[in-house]
Amino acid sequence: MNVDPWQLVVLLGAAAAAAALLMPRRKAGSRPDEANAAQLQAALEQFMETMEADNREIAEAIAGMQQRVREENAGRDERIAALERRAAELEQMLSRAERRLEERINGLGRGAEAAAAAPASVPDLSPEGGGEERREPEEPTIRSRYAELFALHEQGKSVEAIAKQTGLNKGEVMLILQLAKREEERHG
Repeated sequence: MNVDPWQLVVLLGAAAAAAALLMPRRKAGSRPDEANAAQLQAALEQFMETMEADNREIAEAIAGMQQRVREENAGRDERIAALERRAAELEQMLSRAERRLEERINGLGRGAEAAAAAPASVPDLSPEGGGEERREPEEPTIRSRYAELFALHEQGKSVEAIAKQTGLNKGEVMLILQLAKREEERHG
């Protein structure tokens, strides 16, 4: 086959035209890197919006927790103040009760001292007595009145244990022990 040069030029031109038709066309001024950059920028903007929304939710949750903690602390402070007031009231009541008990025991001690100072025997001036002296009954001692307390004390029990077993409070137990000691010193 013998091809003329002009035929060869026509064939090459036709091939170039066919190849040009078959290749995908690109938009004017558009490059693949610009499209990828635009998609990447849109994705980053969406990510930032999501992060900001999450941060707002976290900040609101923290603010809510702080408010709850403040309310709980205020409630605790109120309960503590109420308990402190109650403790102060109870301390005042205890001191008043101890004072009253001490006054009673001192009154009993004075009564015992007065009885000890009085003559032990009084002459019987009644017509049946015939001038004989009769003995007044002695007032019971503190040890005899609180025999259980002193028995526990002699067993080596603590003031707290004695108070629990006898139903007295510690102040009473201590005061009774002190009065008994004084009584023994006076009579012994």
